Amino acid sequence: MDEETLHQALLRKEAYPEATETIQFRETHASRLYLTDGHVYKIKKTVNFGFLDFSTLEKRRHFCQEEVRLNRRFSPDTYLGVVPLRQSGAGIRFDGPGETIEYAVVMKRLPEERMLDQLLISHPATLAREMERLARFIAAMHRAAPQPEHGGLPPDLETVAANWRENFQQTEPFAGQTIPAEGLAAARSRVSAFLEAEAPLLRRRQQQGFVRELHGDLHSEHVCLTDPIQIYDCIEFNRRFRISDILADLAFLLMDLESRNRRDLAALLLQSYRNQIECGAGAERLIPFYKAYRAWVRGKVASLAMVQHREGEEEFDRRRIRASHYLNLAMGYLAPPALILTCGLMGTGKSVFARELAAATGMAWLRSDAERKELAGIDPGAKVAVSYGSGLYSSAMSDRTYQSLLEKAERSLEKGASAVIDASFSKRRHREPFFQLGRKLGVPVLLAHLSCDRATLLERLRLREESGQDISDGRRELLDSQARAFEAAVGQGVIEIDSGAELDYNVGRTLSRLLAEP
Repeated sequence: MDEETLHQALLRKEAYPEATETIQFRETHASRLYLTDGHVYKIKKTVNFGFLDFSTLEKRRHFCQEEVRLNRRFSPDTYLGVVPLRQSGAGIRFDGPGETIEYAVVMKRLPEERMLDQLLISHPATLAREMERLARFIAAMHRAAPQPEHGGLPPDLETVAANWRENFQQTEPFAGQTIPAEGLAAARSRVSAFLEAEAPLLRRRQQQGFVRELHGDLHSEHVCLTDPIQIYDCIEFNRRFRISDILADLAFLLMDLESRNRRDLAALLLQSYRNQIECGAGAERLIPFYKAYRAWVRGKVASLAMVQHREGEEEFDRRRIRASHYLNLAMGYLAPPALILTCGLMGTGKSVFARELAAATGMAWLRSDAERKELAGIDPGAKVAVSYGSGLYSSAMSDRTYQSLLEKAERSLEKGASAVIDASFSKRRHREPFFQLGRKLGVPVLLAHLSCDRATLLERLRLREESGQDISDGRRELLDSQARAFEAAVGQGVIEIDSGAELDYNVGRTLSRLLAEP
């Protein structure tokens, strides 16, 4: 039976052994899920991605059984068992008569309003106090997890290296679509250098017992904050993916929170977790590395899901954007401390670009518009309408603003944190001190010069003026004056950005360039 015919049959209530008012459908790259009022029926797709092989009915039956066995460690009351799907003259029915055509994992349906990914949307202000409870649960889960018997398994260092090689190989077909080709090459080089430098640390951590048989897919969609907490849907299809350092397991959830712009919650979770369990040496270096791995896996999986749809379809584009988001995040974790300066005329999208770059990297986002008004004792949201180069925007005030931004950038870098300076940088005298700072501290500095056509600039400025929501005072009547005074951005460290292109693409290009810096 073809998949579409089967899918349509499973949307009918008659296919289920229990009465239900509704049937909802969801899918991942590897599974189809059918939700009745009280249960979830999860069927594995007939796919083989290399790292995951569900290509035969017998393999799907085996991995259904493995999914139940393994997940009962963390969510014992949720996983009810494996049920056959059979076909007879009367139709298709779970646990019915006839020939077995498929198998499904049956789960008790958990309250969606308590899922962590939903709570991040519906009750974001209440989650801070939940992080300590979640950290305690995960720490206890990690303490109870067995150290694996390594019969037939390579050492953890070799497994980590193999997982990264597989990541890169399986992402290669998407170079130029979901990640720039130069970013893929630079990331491969960075990871190789990290593994070579940290090999003694990884070997020592395995000897000390930090490598255990864990969950392997720990992110917010798999966490239900009921009492007790339920964590479900662990990796069942590949044992080497669930055997890892405890920090690699936790890093998935940290990355997931950060990908949803909740770095504050990730920091709380990490601190609470470290208060509950011994994390061992090297945690500060390993956690960003493992977060990069987890983000890369999500980007790769989204890329694989993308090509299950036709180019031009809405779902194809949605998956492509999602994949780029995660791969940019991965490159951000791998990137060295740096300074990124935006540069360009008003309306070129510098603040939008800087905001997304900061989200992908955790960089401090320093805005000249806010800094200038703070120095003048003006509310950042207040509008100041003066002629070009006068008053708040005089040469002297601009010098003060850039000097203050330079001092804040230096403090950030001295703490080991990168910064993106969101400003026009129209004058060379304002750019050079930041490059000097980079040379002094030994960190790369990139000048992202954003540009687009005049019609786009004018339309963006018109929309911004009408909305009144942006703190910038840039206006259409000032554009020509700024353009005449603008000094060309040339030289080493300059990266040209067409701000008419897709935002994720531009962020990816910038991160690719940063990763390639020596």
